[in-house]
Amino acid sequence: MKQLLALLLLVISSTNLQADQSASSSIALNATDLVKKVETQYQGATSHGRMKMSIKNRNWSRTLLIEAWSEGRDKMLTKILSPVKERGTCTLKVDDDIWNYISRIDRLIKIPSSLMGDSWMGSHLTNDDLVKENKIDLLYDLKITTETPEEIAITGIPLPDAAVVWGKIIYRIDPVKLVPIEVQYFDEDEKMMRIMKFSDVMQIEQRWLPMRMRIQPIENPEEYTEMLYEKIDFDVKLDANLFSIKNLRNR
Repeated sequence: MKQLLALLLLVISSTNLQADQSASSSIALNATDLVKKVETQYQGATSHGRMKMSIKNRNWSRTLLIEAWSEGRDKMLTKILSPVKERGTCTLKVDDDIWNYISRIDRLIKIPSSLMGDSWMGSHLTNDDLVKENKIDLLYDLKITTETPEEIAITGIPLPDAAVVWGKIIYRIDPVKLVPIEVQYFDEDEKMMRIMKFSDVMQIEQRWLPMRMRIQPIENPEEYTEMLYEKIDFDVKLDANLFSIKNLRNR
């Protein structure tokens, strides 16, 4: 789903990380470069993958199997493969616009700005996460606040004209493999609202990737959304019309 989707979101990026990158080379990068690499690490020029998204809320839980495609930072398509009642449901992101196609009722919905804060597929990701999570370097003033051989911490404060949800974000990054350890999200009063943790780091096509991401709300620690990549390929050939509204009904 992005970092889902991104989760994804939050889960897809455009970096050419090398397996032999050293701590000294990563520390030479500035905060914006580091966050851009982290936020775009699940995308090549194009990508295609499959993931499980497990959601646990206070009263229910479910697991979705999702197929996802991306092109750069601005185009993404997801399709639910299971469970059966959700099969064929798709989400399309192009630039800052999002559409949902609900297969069981054959309905296409463009998400209005008033609903960007709503949950995506019942998860702890929002529609706004899908649009903005891999553009943090463009929306926040980023500064390195802690730097050790084991970890770099970067604090982000929204730029004056940025329309964002969070009042502050803090990244903890592995400076050797250039992968995220966790991201903390704060409201305008600097109260931490949620945390995203990354694990199961693997080397795939000369880049390091955390294959598992878990988002947890601070006020409801028994809840979470976890995304586990089963497969991801980069720089794959995609149909020219893949990221189109017309194509949603044909997936």
